[in-house]
Amino acid sequence: MVVALLVLILIGTATAVNPGFKTEITQKGIDYVRTVGIPILIRELQGLDIPDQNGKAGSPIGDIDYGLSSITTSDLAIPSSAVAIDPKIGLRVTGSGASMHMTAHWHYRMSSWPHISDSGSCDVSVSSVSLALVIIVGADLTGHPTVSASNCSFTIGHMDINFHGGASWLYNLFSGSIADDLKGSIAGQVCPQAVKAIETDGNKALATLPVVEKITDNSEIDFQLLQPPVFGDSYLETLHKGEFFAIPHPKEAPYQPSPFPTTADSSRMMNIWLSAYIANTAGYVYTEIGDLQYNVTEIPSQVPLQLNTSFFKLFIPLLYQKYPNMGMQLLVKASKPPALTITPTLVTLIAPGNVTAFVVNENKTLINVFTLNVTMYAAVDVSVHPTGNREIISGKATYLKSDLDVLESNIGSFDVKLLNNTVNLASTLAIVPWLNEKYGEPGFPIPAVDGISFVNPELLLGQGYVLISTDFSYSPTAYTGVRDRPEIVTL
Repeated sequence: MVVALLVLILIGTATAVNPGFKTEITQKGIDYVRTVGIPILIRELQGLDIPDQNGKAGSPIGDIDYGLSSITTSDLAIPSSAVAIDPKIGLRVTGSGASMHMTAHWHYRMSSWPHISDSGSCDVSVSSVSLALVIIVGADLTGHPTVSASNCSFTIGHMDINFHGGASWLYNLFSGSIADDLKGSIAGQVCPQAVKAIETDGNKALATLPVVEKITDNSEIDFQLLQPPVFGDSYLETLHKGEFFAIPHPKEAPYQPSPFPTTADSSRMMNIWLSAYIANTAGYVYTEIGDLQYNVTEIPSQVPLQLNTSFFKLFIPLLYQKYPNMGMQLLVKASKPPALTITPTLVTLIAPGNVTAFVVNENKTLINVFTLNVTMYAAVDVSVHPTGNREIISGKATYLKSDLDVLESNIGSFDVKLLNNTVNLASTLAIVPWLNEKYGEPGFPIPAVDGISFVNPELLLGQGYVLISTDFSYSPTAYTGVRDRPEIVTL
């Protein structure tokens, strides 16, 4: 479960394709995962199913056949543990100084006549236990993370058996030989149980983690792994696609993400890089499916403009002369996908579009009067914050300016400069707030499993990317098989 937790956090590497999304768990993060992952592993191992033990032994009264049944385990403790990165293999999980307690029912029967028999109970104390295994993280053909375990060893240093009831004094005389048999049986049960906890329960949990996240009814974002996670000397790294797609007709965006830096702040538990590529593929998708258009039939009350030819009389006299005192409608539509640019000091958005003006006839038909090319420029404030049980990255645009020119006119030539103030006002009070409300502020969730919360995240800008450096806390949920949640530990 330790590595399952790690990969669940990463989801949330050398590859021919640059990722749009990259994560890195540092040694500090792996150490934290150990503090919450080892207790989960201990709980998985509590109540081991130890089979009945039967054997023969010599005693002062002759050879006897003995048996231990109803063996139960409890109080498993691993006071010292470590999760170390091996770049060639994966994660090496070790525990030492472990101990546990067992109880059982004993019985014996003399091998020869008169076949005297007796029974009672016993307590078993196990100490100086060491556990080691190797965890390998991979990816399946769908880009889901996978986990497997190997090279498991479980060694018992010392075992004391105290028999009670019946001729317990007799059993206590040769408890050492029984302990040797019991050591091997316990070791044979712990490793399969540990491997099962990692491979069965871990992969079951990982399989429920969506690598494709639905954002709107018509769009989704693909966070599939581009290849298996890579282990460095002091970090675990994953590279993800990080691309928006249209749900009805998915196709690749005509862009390529730029390379990310190799490393970041190792003093935090986790670093997350998000490329401008993610936002730009979103803009491409929303333009392709026609989401970036808006029919303006009414002006919001906060915008001091009017949709009629009388209002535009001073700006476009020809419009009023040809269509006096008539109502109007506007179609605001992206002409190209918007482009987000990230630099170390600023995030900017350039949104090219067309504004087509219509006059509304008395019979409600529309007359196309002119179309403007409008290129809008905005600054974007990027933030990361929790919403419900998810961590969300979002943006809020602030209008800067627009460039205008006439694309087409059915009323003759007019000076577009006179419309600058009108467009600036409409963009500031209506268009940009609409974009923020629909796309920017909802943002999209950073892929992670339920139970992960960022702690004091810091957001930094780079050339073509946003970097989130953060600590995190984890509270187990149902998929871990843990009924009672342990206390959250924050380093």
